[in-house]
Amino acid sequence: MLAIEVNFLTGRYVATAHNDRERSEWPPEPARLFSAMVATWAEAGEDSVEREALEWLEALAPPLLTVSAAAPRKVVSHFVPVNDPRIVSGSYYKRRAERMDAFEDQFEDELVRSGGELTKKAEGFRTKMAKEADVIDQVVKVGKTPVAAALELLPDGRVKQERQFPSVTPEAPRATFTWHDADASGTVTAALDGLLARVTRLGHSTSLVSCRVVDVPPEPSHMPDAGVDTIRCTAAGQLRALEQRFAGHQAVKPRALPFAAVRYGEVASGGNGPEGPLLSNTAGDWIVFEFSVASRRMPAHRIVDVAKAMRNAIMRWADDPIPEGLSGHRPDGAPTPDPHVAFVPLPYVGYEHSDGRLMGIALSLPTSLTDEARSAVLRAIGLWERHCQQTETMPKLVFGRAGELELTRRIGPIGVVTLRPDLWRRPSTQWVTATPIALPTHPGRLSKGTAASKARAWAKAEAAVVRACEHVGLPQPSRVVLSIGPFIRGARPTAQYGPFRQRGRDGNFIDRRLLHAALTFEAPVAGPLMLGAGRFLGLGLMRSVPPLDADNSSAAMKGGDGDE
Repeated sequence: MLAIEVNFLTGRYVATAHNDRERSEWPPEPARLFSAMVATWAEAGEDSVEREALEWLEALAPPLLTVSAAAPRKVVSHFVPVNDPRIVSGSYYKRRAERMDAFEDQFEDELVRSGGELTKKAEGFRTKMAKEADVIDQVVKVGKTPVAAALELLPDGRVKQERQFPSVTPEAPRATFTWHDADASGTVTAALDGLLARVTRLGHSTSLVSCRVVDVPPEPSHMPDAGVDTIRCTAAGQLRALEQRFAGHQAVKPRALPFAAVRYGEVASGGNGPEGPLLSNTAGDWIVFEFSVASRRMPAHRIVDVAKAMRNAIMRWADDPIPEGLSGHRPDGAPTPDPHVAFVPLPYVGYEHSDGRLMGIALSLPTSLTDEARSAVLRAIGLWERHCQQTETMPKLVFGRAGELELTRRIGPIGVVTLRPDLWRRPSTQWVTATPIALPTHPGRLSKGTAASKARAWAKAEAAVVRACEHVGLPQPSRVVLSIGPFIRGARPTAQYGPFRQRGRDGNFIDRRLLHAALTFEAPVAGPLMLGAGRFLGLGLMRSVPPLDADNSSAAMKGGDGDE
C-alpha cells in the first residue's frame, strides 16, 4: 500500500478546473499531484532513483481519494498587469535576433575551420554577437526609445489581462491519495517521501502545501470507476510525456497536461453497519444542475412539474431502448420494483431567509443502478449539452405558458449551498421533509369526522410512513410526527401543492395524500433520503436536522441552521 497526504497550509486550494477556467478543481487530481512531483524532481537535477520511483508511481491504478467537503470562493475577474512589458519594440528585437543568429553561425564555422582555435576573426564575430545583445543604447539615448513602449512600464500604462483564480476552502485542509494494491519497496517509498518533502505548491503558486507518505490512510471519500465525475489520473509513460511537452513549451508557451480520464464517485458514508450511518436504497450519486439566477422563481409546490420536465428532457436524448433503471418501467409498461433514477428539484429550505424557491435539480443515481442505466443517463446528458454547444444555447426546461428554466450542470465544488449533495447526505437521527411525502396508501379523512375516526386516520398515515421507510431499506423510525404544515423554514404547506396522481394497478389514477413528516431513528441515517410514492419526482425529499428532545415541538425545527 502507498498513501500520500497533502496538507494545504493556507487552508485553501487554488487550482482551476482543466475544462472550465471559471471553476475550481476539487478534489485535487492525481495527475496534478504527479506533475508537481515531476517539476520538483526536475528542478533538483533529475535524480535517477527518484525517476525510477516516479515511473513506478505513474503506472499504478487510479488511487482512492480522501477529501472533505469544500466551499468554493465566488469567482471574480482580476485584471493583472503582464509580466513582460518591453521598452524595446518587438520588430527591433527580431532584427537583432536574426543578426545574432547569423554571427553565431559564422563564429561556429570559423572555429571549425581553425580547429577550435579562437582566431582574431572568431573573436570579431563574438564581439558582434555581444553588441547585438546589448540594447542599452535604445534606452539611454534620447529619441531612440519608443514612447508607447516606455509608457507601458508606468503603473497606469501597463497592459492588463483578465484572470480568474478559482479556489475552495475545504472543511479539513488536506487530501489523501491511497493506492491499496501498490507493493512499494522501501527504496521507492523513501525516494517518494523525500521528493514529496520538497513539493511546496499544488496548483497556483499561492496554494502552498506540505506533502508526505503516511502509513495509515483515512477512509476514502471518492472511489475510481464508480461514479460520474471525470478526474485526471496518470498512466504508464506520463513522465516521458511531460518531458516531451516541456521541450515544446519551455514553461513559456501555453501548455496542456497529459492525463488519463477516470470516472470517480463518492463513497457512501460507512454503509449499513455498526461503524457507520444507515443508508436507504435511494442513496447514491447526484448529478446537479443549477438554475440561472433569473430562473430561480419556481416555488416548491411546482416540484413535480419541474421533475417531470427534467425527466422528459433526459428521455428525449436517451437512446432506445431506454434501460429500466432510467425509465422506471419494465418493457411491458409495469413499474419496476427496483430503485431507479430519481429527478429531485432542490428547494431553498432550512435557513433564516429560506423561501422555498427551487434553486436547481439533481438526478439521483442509486448505488444499485446498473451500469447500462448509468451510461444511458450520462450519454443523454452529453448529447443534450453537445447540442446546446453547437446551437450556442443553454439547456432549458420548457413549461409552455409558465415560461422556461435555464440550467447548467455543476461539476466540482458548488457555490449554492442548497445544491451541495453533502447538505442532503448529512447523517442524523432526526429527519424532516423539505417536500411532503405522498403516502403509498390513503389513510382516510384526517380533518373530518369524529375524534376517533380522525385518530384512526392519522394512525394509518403514520403506519404508511413507517412502511415507506422500510420500503427503502431503513428500519422503523422510533418516532413519527405528521403535519399538513412544514417542520422546516422555507418548506411549503401541503395545501399549496396540487393533486399528485399516480396510475394504480387497475389502470385508474389515484390521488395520493401529501403530508409533512418529522422522523426520529434509533441510529444515524445518511442521505440522500426520499420517501413515499412520489420519491422519484421530488416528493418526500428529507433534510437532516440536529437531534431534538422528545418534548420539543415541531416549531423548534423551523429555526434553520444558518443563512445561505
